[in-house]
Amino acid sequence: MILAAVDREALAGLIRSADPLAAGAAARPLMGDVVTWTRRPAPADWLVDGERERPLHEHRAAHAEGRPSEAAVAYGAGVDPDAVAERLLALGALAEETGLLRAICPVPSQGDARRPGSWGVEDLTVIAAARLAAPAVPWIRPCWRRLGAQACGVAAAFGASDWVLPEDERADPALLAATAGRTAVER
Repeated sequence: MILAAVDREALAGLIRSADPLAAGAAARPLMGDVVTWTRRPAPADWLVDGERERPLHEHRAAHAEGRPSEAAVAYGAGVDPDAVAERLLALGALAEETGLLRAICPVPSQGDARRPGSWGVEDLTVIAAARLAAPAVPWIRPCWRRLGAQACGVAAAFGASDWVLPEDERADPALLAATAGRTAVER
Protein backbone atom coordinates (compact mmCIF):
# COMPACT_ATOMS: atom_id res chain seq x y z
CA MET A 1 0.00 0.00 0.00
CA ILE A 2 1.26 3.47 -0.91
CA LEU A 3 0.48 6.15 1.65
CA ALA A 4 -0.30 9.75 0.77
CA ALA A 5 2.80 11.88 1.26
CA VAL A 6 0.98 14.82 2.88
CA ASP A 7 -2.11 15.57 4.94
CA ARG A 8 -4.92 17.97 4.01
CA GLU A 9 -3.56 21.01 5.85
CA ALA A 10 -0.07 20.61 4.45
CA LEU A 11 -1.37 20.04 0.93
CA ALA A 12 -3.74 23.04 1.04
CA GLY A 13 -0.91 25.18 2.44
CA LEU A 14 1.36 24.08 -0.38
CA ILE A 15 -1.28 24.96 -2.97
CA ARG A 16 -2.02 28.28 -1.28
CA SER A 17 1.67 29.19 -1.14
CA ALA A 18 2.00 28.81 -4.92
CA ASP A 19 5.64 27.78 -4.51
CA PRO A 20 6.28 25.36 -7.36
CA LEU A 21 9.94 24.87 -6.43
CA ALA A 22 9.04 23.60 -2.95
CA ALA A 23 6.18 21.53 -4.36
CA GLY A 24 8.34 20.11 -7.14
CA ALA A 25 11.14 19.24 -4.72
CA ALA A 26 8.66 17.41 -2.49
CA ALA A 27 7.16 15.53 -5.46
CA ARG A 28 10.48 14.61 -7.09
CA PRO A 29 11.07 11.37 -5.13
CA LEU A 30 7.65 10.12 -6.32
CA MET A 31 8.35 10.74 -10.02
CA GLY A 32 9.82 8.29 -12.46
CA ASP A 33 12.02 9.10 -15.41
CA VAL A 34 9.30 8.53 -18.03
CA VAL A 35 6.42 10.67 -19.30
CA THR A 36 3.93 8.67 -21.33
CA TRP A 37 1.90 10.24 -24.11
CA THR A 38 -0.79 9.46 -26.63
CA ARG A 39 -3.09 11.16 -29.10
CA ARG A 40 -5.92 8.68 -28.49
CA PRO A 41 -8.75 9.18 -25.99
CA ALA A 42 -9.30 6.81 -23.09
CA PRO A 43 -11.15 3.57 -23.87
CA ALA A 44 -14.90 4.08 -24.30
CA ASP A 45 -15.79 1.99 -21.25
CA TRP A 46 -13.73 4.15 -18.85
CA LEU A 47 -15.35 6.90 -16.79
CA VAL A 48 -13.59 10.09 -17.90
CA ASP A 49 -14.34 13.46 -16.33
CA GLY A 50 -12.95 15.55 -19.18
CA GLU A 51 -12.60 19.15 -18.04
CA ARG A 52 -15.36 19.00 -15.39
CA GLU A 53 -15.18 17.20 -12.09
CA ARG A 54 -17.58 14.32 -11.61
CA PRO A 55 -18.51 13.39 -8.04
CA LEU A 56 -16.26 10.91 -6.30
CA HIS A 57 -19.16 8.47 -5.87
CA GLU A 58 -19.38 8.12 -9.67
CA HIS A 59 -15.72 7.07 -9.82
CA ARG A 60 -16.28 4.66 -6.93
CA ALA A 61 -19.31 3.14 -8.73
CA ALA A 62 -17.33 2.72 -11.97
CA HIS A 63 -14.55 1.00 -10.05
CA ALA A 64 -17.08 -1.30 -8.35
CA GLU A 65 -18.09 -2.37 -11.88
CA GLY A 66 -14.43 -2.99 -12.75
CA ARG A 67 -14.20 0.10 -14.97
CA PRO A 68 -11.12 2.36 -14.72
CA SER A 69 -11.53 6.13 -14.52
CA GLU A 70 -9.78 9.44 -15.06
CA ALA A 71 -10.67 12.28 -12.69
CA ALA A 72 -10.51 16.03 -13.19
CA VAL A 73 -9.52 18.41 -10.40
CA ALA A 74 -10.56 22.04 -10.80
CA TYR A 75 -8.24 24.74 -9.48
CA GLY A 76 -7.43 28.39 -9.98
CA ALA A 77 -9.71 31.43 -9.95
CA GLY A 78 -12.72 30.88 -7.72
CA VAL A 79 -11.60 27.47 -6.45
CA ASP A 80 -10.66 27.19 -2.77
CA PRO A 81 -7.25 25.54 -2.22
CA ASP A 82 -8.78 23.52 0.65
CA ALA A 83 -11.30 22.04 -1.81
CA VAL A 84 -8.48 21.20 -4.24
CA ALA A 85 -6.52 19.49 -1.45
CA GLU A 86 -9.57 17.53 -0.29
CA ARG A 87 -10.35 16.34 -3.82
CA LEU A 88 -6.75 15.32 -4.46
CA LEU A 89 -6.51 13.39 -1.19
CA ALA A 90 -9.89 11.70 -1.77
CA LEU A 91 -8.78 10.62 -5.24
CA GLY A 92 -5.47 9.38 -3.85
CA ALA A 93 -7.32 7.29 -1.27
CA LEU A 94 -9.66 5.91 -3.94
CA ALA A 95 -6.67 4.94 -6.10
CA GLU A 96 -5.09 3.06 -3.21
CA GLU A 97 -8.39 1.36 -2.40
CA THR A 98 -9.42 0.22 -5.89
CA GLY A 99 -6.33 0.42 -8.10
CA LEU A 100 -8.57 1.62 -10.95
CA LEU A 101 -8.00 5.38 -10.97
CA ARG A 102 -5.69 5.79 -13.96
CA ALA A 103 -5.29 9.58 -14.13
CA ILE A 104 -5.74 12.78 -12.20
CA CYS A 105 -6.13 15.70 -14.56
CA PRO A 106 -5.77 19.15 -12.94
CA VAL A 107 -7.87 21.60 -14.96
CA PRO A 108 -7.49 25.36 -14.42
CA SER A 109 -10.67 27.41 -14.19
CA GLN A 110 -11.56 29.82 -16.98
CA GLY A 111 -11.17 32.97 -14.86
CA ASP A 112 -12.22 36.39 -16.07
CA ALA A 113 -10.80 39.79 -17.04
CA ARG A 114 -9.73 40.52 -13.45
CA ARG A 115 -7.95 37.23 -12.85
CA PRO A 116 -6.88 34.54 -15.29
CA GLY A 117 -8.03 31.00 -14.58
CA SER A 118 -4.56 30.12 -13.40
CA TRP A 119 -1.01 31.28 -13.79
CA GLY A 120 2.11 29.23 -14.43
CA VAL A 121 3.33 29.05 -10.85
CA GLU A 122 -0.09 27.87 -9.70
CA ASP A 123 -0.29 25.27 -12.49
CA LEU A 124 3.05 23.72 -11.52
CA THR A 125 2.23 23.78 -7.81
CA VAL A 126 -1.06 21.93 -8.35
CA ILE A 127 0.62 19.34 -10.60
CA ALA A 128 3.17 18.65 -7.85
CA ALA A 129 0.43 18.59 -5.20
CA ALA A 130 -1.46 15.99 -7.25
CA ARG A 131 1.64 13.78 -7.39
CA LEU A 132 2.15 14.17 -3.62
CA ALA A 133 -1.49 13.44 -2.75
CA ALA A 134 -1.89 10.48 -5.08
CA PRO A 135 1.35 8.54 -5.50
CA ALA A 136 -0.61 5.40 -6.51
CA VAL A 137 -2.16 7.12 -9.55
CA PRO A 138 -0.12 6.25 -12.67
CA TRP A 139 -0.84 9.41 -14.64
CA ILE A 140 -0.85 12.98 -13.43
CA ARG A 141 -1.93 14.76 -16.59
CA PRO A 142 -1.94 18.54 -17.15
CA CYS A 143 -4.72 19.98 -19.33
CA TRP A 144 -2.96 20.37 -22.69
CA ARG A 145 -5.78 22.42 -24.23
CA ARG A 146 -5.65 25.09 -21.51
CA LEU A 147 -1.93 25.09 -20.70
CA GLY A 148 -0.27 24.42 -24.06
CA ALA A 149 2.76 22.41 -25.04
CA GLN A 150 5.48 24.40 -23.27
CA ALA A 151 3.70 24.52 -19.90
CA CYS A 152 2.88 20.80 -20.13
CA GLY A 153 6.54 20.15 -20.88
CA VAL A 154 7.65 22.09 -17.81
CA ALA A 155 4.97 20.30 -15.76
CA ALA A 156 6.92 17.06 -16.36
CA ALA A 157 9.57 18.43 -13.99
CA PHE A 158 6.90 18.93 -11.31
CA GLY A 159 5.12 15.57 -11.29
CA ALA A 160 3.20 15.33 -14.57
CA SER A 161 3.61 11.80 -15.91
CA ASP A 162 1.29 11.65 -18.94
CA TRP A 163 0.14 13.81 -21.82
CA VAL A 164 -2.76 13.48 -24.23
CA LEU A 165 -1.71 15.51 -27.25
CA PRO A 166 -4.34 16.97 -29.57
CA GLU A 167 -4.33 15.46 -33.06
CA ASP A 168 -3.07 18.72 -34.59
CA GLU A 169 -0.28 19.27 -32.03
CA ARG A 170 3.11 19.57 -33.67
CA ALA A 171 5.26 19.71 -30.53
CA ASP A 172 7.72 16.85 -30.19
CA PRO A 173 6.97 14.92 -26.97
CA ALA A 174 10.55 13.62 -26.80
CA LEU A 175 11.96 17.14 -26.87
CA LEU A 176 9.43 18.43 -24.31
CA ALA A 177 10.24 15.58 -21.93
CA ALA A 178 13.99 15.97 -22.41
CA THR A 179 13.84 19.64 -21.39
CA ALA A 180 12.46 18.44 -18.05
CA GLY A 181 15.09 15.70 -17.73
CA ARG A 182 12.63 12.93 -18.53
CA THR A 183 12.04 10.47 -21.37
CA ALA A 184 8.84 10.43 -23.47
CA VAL A 185 7.32 7.04 -24.26
CA GLU A 186 4.27 6.67 -26.49
CA ARG A 187 1.58 4.47 -24.99
